Amino acid sequence: RVLQLMNLTDSRLAQAGNEKLELAMLSFFEQFRKIYIGDQVQKSSKLYRRLSEVLGLNDETMVLSVFIGKIITNLKYWGRCEPITSKTLQLLNDLSIGYPFLKSPWLVKLSAVQFMLNNHTVSPFSF
Repeated sequence: RVLQLMNLTDSRLAQAGNEKLELAMLSFFEQFRKIYIGDQVQKSSKLYRRLSEVLGLNDETMVLSVFIGKIITNLKYWGRCEPITSKTLQLLNDLSIGYPFLKSPWLVKLSAVQFMLNNHTVSPFSF
């Protein structure tokens, strides 16, 4: 439900946003990351089956793409809000250093990350 709410609120960010709600979503992402993403998580867990049914997120990589999409959205729309920017960058940092179990640099392979890397000099981000 949080991911569905995120889709709704992100679609309206050009008009208005709610800082407290954004911070709450970032806290959710951080807890989700700690519990459901990593080498100790059973990939056949009920959560991943439900995410596939409801949102079409079939695996961990697809969920991580949602996380990265949220990070990009936050940097685009909340760049002047220090609490959100700080928490967003902390999430990106945690994602980028938290997966030694993968042999390849998975984060860099995501298309959203490629976009960020290719456009990193633009300030603020123009998407």
